[in-house]
Amino acid sequence: MNMQEILVANGASAMLLAILLICRHKTRRNRRVTDKIFSFIIYLAVVGTFLETMTFVMDGHGGAFLRVLNFFCNSVEYACTTSAATLWVFYVDMNLYRNTKRLNKTYLPVIISWSLMMVLLIGNIFGGYAFTVDGANVYHRQPFGYIFYVHLLGCYIVSIITYLRFRANHGKAQFFPIWMFMTPLFISIFIAIPFYGISVSFLGCSIGLVGLYMNIQSKISLVDGLTGLYNRAYIEHAMIDARLSKRFIFAGIMLDIDNFKQINDTYGHSVGDDALVEASRMLVNATDRNSVAFRYAGDEFIVLVRMTAGNAEELRGRTLAVMDRITAETEKFNNGREVPYRIVFSMGYSMFDTDHSDDEFFHNMDLEMYKDKHRHKELEKMEN
Repeated sequence: MNMQEILVANGASAMLLAILLICRHKTRRNRRVTDKIFSFIIYLAVVGTFLETMTFVMDGHGGAFLRVLNFFCNSVEYACTTSAATLWVFYVDMNLYRNTKRLNKTYLPVIISWSLMMVLLIGNIFGGYAFTVDGANVYHRQPFGYIFYVHLLGCYIVSIITYLRFRANHGKAQFFPIWMFMTPLFISIFIAIPFYGISVSFLGCSIGLVGLYMNIQSKISLVDGLTGLYNRAYIEHAMIDARLSKRFIFAGIMLDIDNFKQINDTYGHSVGDDALVEASRMLVNATDRNSVAFRYAGDEFIVLVRMTAGNAEELRGRTLAVMDRITAETEKFNNGREVPYRIVFSMGYSMFDTDHSDDEFFHNMDLEMYKDKHRHKELEKMEN
């Protein structure tokens, strides 16, 4: 092995991770569950990078103490990489679906696999079937140790499938540049698997984490920090695309949460924020690859619907179908809710016409939405 190359690669990895931690500390981005998971992945990568360097430095140097330390460092390094891959699956899902309740149900096999890896590491102390450190303090990867790489690749494949399935069902409803992380990571893994002594795994991971973070930061001004939906600023970009598009025609739905002020006044703003997150989740579930949800302002949302240029009536039908799915999502939430509030949307839609201004388009949606809100109020009076 080339110790100089190992120190350079892992030193570069450590510097990238340190810069990433400093940047995240300065922006105080560690409040949401996704931020905490991301930070924990970084910490695991830092520990793993340090321990891997230590194992290469100690490898081949005699002494009982160094042999025990070498074995310990390798074991913890395995635990760090395995845990980081498992957390990555959760991180991807949380960025897309923003629902912690999904994790235990959807990824129970991943959790079981991680648990088995931890048991195997403990058993390796006595069996030496994953790796051994011989009397000369030289590390030897054993055939059974490749099962850890199977877990790593399995986790990353599951995360990609989760991402592709979400995009197939919901299009660009949520922004998440998964390939910025996966590409350098996969390259480094496929280099490291067959060749022990080539230290690029953590460097690939570090490059991927930094790339992912930079990409998210570059788009953060276009994404609502609370709900994860595209924000009002991004609507302007979407409207430019709609106006210039020759392939598609568009319609829009404006939505407002009924009695949202009452939720805030009765239960507090933190519960109000929770209601906005739940509302955004319903919109994501109701949209498909040809529709995308935005947080417009406060408790107002917009969904843009598109179809290949052609029959406007078909577009109208698709728009109404999205509205029906939104209604179904709210009914599902309200019937099975574990919170003290209900969520009901007032909705109005309008067809986009390039002969009219964007303001007219939004104004027409707004008028239709308030007609629906008035109908809801009349129904409430009749029920009371």
